[in-house]
Amino acid sequence: MRDSLEMEWAGIPSVAIVHEALAGSANSMRVISKMPDYPFVEVRFPLPPVGVWTPDQIDALCDELMPKIVDQLTKPLPGSSA
Repeated sequence: MRDSLEMEWAGIPSVAIVHEALAGSANSMRVISKMPDYPFVEVRFPLPPVGVWTPDQIDALCDELMPKIVDQLTKPLPGSSA
């Protein structure tokens, strides 16, 4: 999450990808970074949060997340004037 926020502050559009098991930490990072509405995309169970996945699981995850990532990259950030 912090890397994505840093990239946004540098003017580089980004999307954080966070496992649902770590969403609480990601939410805290948004708050302490003063960007409480910054969106992120979640990886959900049954995939484990450690990111040790098979090639087939990775392909399915990419198919699932890519539209969500594109959506986040093509809409204005909350609170922006764009």
